[in-house]
Amino acid sequence: MRVLRGIGAPLVACLAAASVLAVVVPGQAGAADPPPPRKFVTGWLPYWNTADATKSVVDNANVFQDASPFVFDANSKTDIALTANTDEWRHMRRSLRGAGIANIPTVATELTADQFAQIIKNPDRRVAHARALANVVDRYNLDGIDLDYESINFGSSSAKATVRKYYPALIRDLNARLDRLGAVTSVTVAARTSRTDPNWWVYNYPALGRQADRVRIMTYDFHWSGGSPGPIAPKWWVNDVASYASRAIAPRKISVGMPAYGRDWFVNTVSGHCPSIARTTVSRSTRQMRAFAETVGKTPNWQERGTSRRFTYVRKYSSGGLTCRAKRVAWFDDGKSLETKSQLVDKYALRGIAIWALGNEGRGSWPLLKQYGRSLATS
Repeated sequence: MRVLRGIGAPLVACLAAASVLAVVVPGQAGAADPPPPRKFVTGWLPYWNTADATKSVVDNANVFQDASPFVFDANSKTDIALTANTDEWRHMRRSLRGAGIANIPTVATELTADQFAQIIKNPDRRVAHARALANVVDRYNLDGIDLDYESINFGSSSAKATVRKYYPALIRDLNARLDRLGAVTSVTVAARTSRTDPNWWVYNYPALGRQADRVRIMTYDFHWSGGSPGPIAPKWWVNDVASYASRAIAPRKISVGMPAYGRDWFVNTVSGHCPSIARTTVSRSTRQMRAFAETVGKTPNWQERGTSRRFTYVRKYSSGGLTCRAKRVAWFDDGKSLETKSQLVDKYALRGIAIWALGNEGRGSWPLLKQYGRSLATS
């Protein structure tokens, strides 16, 4: 069993102290006191909203397994750059450690499949990249690292085939190094519903799952900004992803993604001639969606199949000599969405859920998640 290097000692000390108190002062807790919730939540702290994200984690530490500041970019084989403000990064590290939460920051990249293939197909370059990632963990005394390499899905067919073949080897090499540091290796992948699913083909679930300690699946953007309106992450689709993933990867490693945001799409022109700006899709956090609905005088309705909130409204646009009134529709996830889809954790014996992005969730989310965590603790 790995003891996470950043929080292992404080946690052991706390547990020891709790044991002493339990012996010295027996019977203080009433028999009817609810059990503490199981820690089943992780998520990403975006570098552009560190204060709200950190507060969300620290204030709800009793349901968090770990958390991932989204603060690094892999620019090349050996260049792993910090994207966050250094003071904010220091504050996140101190806050997470103070709350006893493992710090497993995320490294993103903009490398294409063709660029990434040149790194990982060569053993020496692949090891150099793994070493650079491990050095970040060692430098900041972190509990692990999470790779969120999404751009590697885009490029030539031959390069994507190379990425699919050798990405698990990079995870293997990285895991070997992090294991020596007492740290964990996490990989974030896009959603796939079967072995033959053509979407995000570079992510070989079985191979990556064998090499990584943890796998987070981005089960959101079922409806995206460039497509038709609809729920961001309907439960039936998340279920399909979780069903396949739990057969391809050890379920105890898997966290399914949960969006704390929504989108607002153009539907049609009510009157006049609309400028192009009227047809843009707008993304908002769950908090912003609630506030925006109030400003337009709408009450978001619960959609059972979409496990999301939805509302429509009409807005006036005027630009470049064109004026119109346009109908729009907004879909977003809220606390009820999180609670409803979290039930898949128990159904498939998963590790938990992963929220994108922390600090964006709406009011009422955390009491519902804590209530579900307590049900997990007693199941």
